[in-house]
Amino acid sequence: MRKTDISKYKDEAAPSIPSLIWSGVGSVFSFFGRVFFTVLLAVFVTGIVIGLSMLFYIMGIANEPLEINLDKMTLNQTSKIYVQNYDTKEWEEDKQLYSTENRVWVSYKDIPKTMIDAQVAIEDKRFWTHEGVDLRRTGGAIVSLATGSSQFGGSTITQQLIKNLTDDNENSINRKFREIFRALKLEKAYSKDDIIETYLNLVNYGSGCRGVQSAANLYFNKDIRDCDVVECAAIAGITQNPYAFDPLTYPENNKKRRNTVLWEMMDQGMMTYQEYVDARIESEDLKFVGYIVDSDDEDDTGWGWYDDRLFRDVTQSLQKEFHITASEAEDMIYSQGLSIYSAIDTRAQEIAERHIHEWETPTDPTLQVAYVMMDFDGRIRATVGGRQEHDGRLLWDICSQSALQPGSTIKPLSSYTIALDKKMINYSSLVSDRPDYQWDMVDGYYVSGPSNWYNSYYGDITVTRALNLSTNATAVSLINEMGLETSYKFLTEKLHFKHLDPERDSENKAGLSIGGFYGGTTIEEMTAGYQIFCNGGFCYEPYTFYYVTDHEGNVILDNRDRGKPDRAISTETSTIMNRLLHDVVNSGGEALGYRAIINGWDIIGKTGTTDLAYDNWFMGASPYTVAGIWTGHDIHSSIAINEQSKVHVLWKDIMQEFLEDKEHKEFELGGEVEQHNFIKSSGLLTNVRAGSQVGTGYYTSDNMPGWTSYDPYYTPSRNNYNYNNNNEEEEEEEEEEEEEEEEED
Repeated sequence: MRKTDISKYKDEAAPSIPSLIWSGVGSVFSFFGRVFFTVLLAVFVTGIVIGLSMLFYIMGIANEPLEINLDKMTLNQTSKIYVQNYDTKEWEEDKQLYSTENRVWVSYKDIPKTMIDAQVAIEDKRFWTHEGVDLRRTGGAIVSLATGSSQFGGSTITQQLIKNLTDDNENSINRKFREIFRALKLEKAYSKDDIIETYLNLVNYGSGCRGVQSAANLYFNKDIRDCDVVECAAIAGITQNPYAFDPLTYPENNKKRRNTVLWEMMDQGMMTYQEYVDARIESEDLKFVGYIVDSDDEDDTGWGWYDDRLFRDVTQSLQKEFHITASEAEDMIYSQGLSIYSAIDTRAQEIAERHIHEWETPTDPTLQVAYVMMDFDGRIRATVGGRQEHDGRLLWDICSQSALQPGSTIKPLSSYTIALDKKMINYSSLVSDRPDYQWDMVDGYYVSGPSNWYNSYYGDITVTRALNLSTNATAVSLINEMGLETSYKFLTEKLHFKHLDPERDSENKAGLSIGGFYGGTTIEEMTAGYQIFCNGGFCYEPYTFYYVTDHEGNVILDNRDRGKPDRAISTETSTIMNRLLHDVVNSGGEALGYRAIINGWDIIGKTGTTDLAYDNWFMGASPYTVAGIWTGHDIHSSIAINEQSKVHVLWKDIMQEFLEDKEHKEFELGGEVEQHNFIKSSGLLTNVRAGSQVGTGYYTSDNMPGWTSYDPYYTPSRNNYNYNNNNEEEEEEEEEEEEEEEEED
């Protein structure tokens, strides 16, 4: 082939470089175009699916029935408290709980326009024009919810009313949609006047006030119809945060808030500028009345410590049962015609209050005292939350609200019981009364301790003597052996102590061994804890009512026949600890519990005093009931020396009178427990009969000390027994019998 022919062939067969580039670009665009179209189609289809799902979901919410009847809100049905007649055992009406005690319904025509204007101005300025939902505010609220913001706002007065009338308090978009549709339906079913009337009679206005009438009564001692614009502004401003804007607790906060309300009223044309100026001048020195105790007020007649505890108990139980707030539970009590069957023992309550009120402490007149008496199944028979006369309602209750330092009364619960249940010790085994050489850390060095109240250590002593002496060192030794976690879990999980500090008290050797907690315990918790030594080892939750019915007679709360809760300790441990605590009271000598002895009755108990004598306790029980008593001061200070021993005597006086009309009985001790005598010095079992040097102990077959033939009473010089003073009469009788036999011979 010719050269020219070859050149011609090459030019026709090979594409040019530009054409190659454009061809590649076209392919790439074609590929990405197909991908983009596919993705776009998938997004479109997904969007349709999601949109349809949302549409069906919203339609479902929109079609939910309203189930809100504002007409029923005005039916303030009286609730009643019933108590059992002590003699006849018949239920008798004791008190009535009117809605007037925390809410007085006032009709729309009796609410001043200034009150309505003030509430609308600060909460929902477009209330009169929207149809239940303010789209501008609600849109912002939904965006806040979707973005996770903590500012949920945006609710109209209608929406706020719905939130107060339902249990739907979830912070979510779902809840917001439900609230929107409910608001739209409510506005179609009721007039604006009906809605604002219900709102002003229902919402929380601080200090337990529900509604504007009770708020006006409390804060200004007048009816709402007589309140001027500044007083109305002060009330209206509370609703946003009833705690922070409560004028009795935070008057300056309320002042700022009511001035904001006044500004909004002026800005929205509800008052003139001059009226605003005059109102601001009055606002600078606005006075609040607060609670007034009227001794002639029939509604308060007979209201006492037990009623306070009962009211709180029922409130908490309603909250738990119906998943509602405290204010909603209180509203149920005050307005829904409940019948509350109280667990009070009227005689026990009267005895306790009388003895405490008549108690004399001349060298320490400010000394406080609080007392709880409880059955072995948790029923609170009597409770006295303070030494002062009960002169109001819902006063501070030391028994259930004050976290105190229990001192040595904690030892049976936190150390001895656990060690016995785990068979680390038995009734008379030897335990260590020696200092812990790693008791505390000072300047980087361990220091030994703790010290005992008798300023010495006895070395190895029996469990009975250690508990009688209330040795601190022995309790620490037991805690070290079982571990802090074991002790802490027993108190919190088995005995349900709720006031201990989970971070610090769980590692607090001083607290778990000798009662020096960071968090503390209540008298009620301690009394419930001591149940386990009287009922076979069960810890019941305390209760103050048997049951509660609604206005139709349906039981809605029930504490009857609760069955037995989870076991705290074995029946055998319960029995052995009961007898150990019996020895604390009845052994005499070293144990201070002898002050609680009641002739003819089997009494058990444990004393307790904290450092510097800030707290003084006695926890004890008779075969009928367990009771705890505490003395101390409202502000920590030492109890006068002359008054420190009186707490045990006061406990005894109350229990002794309580038992006067009771049939005599013994503790119902159970389990497979064996009774043996033991040598008090060594703890070993003996066949020698009990006396000054031989005690009677209680054991399980798998946790028993060894036996000894040693006879502590044997005196070689006389070749007979010496039982010291405890057996002088027996010795004299034996000698007389021997003389008579000799004469007969």
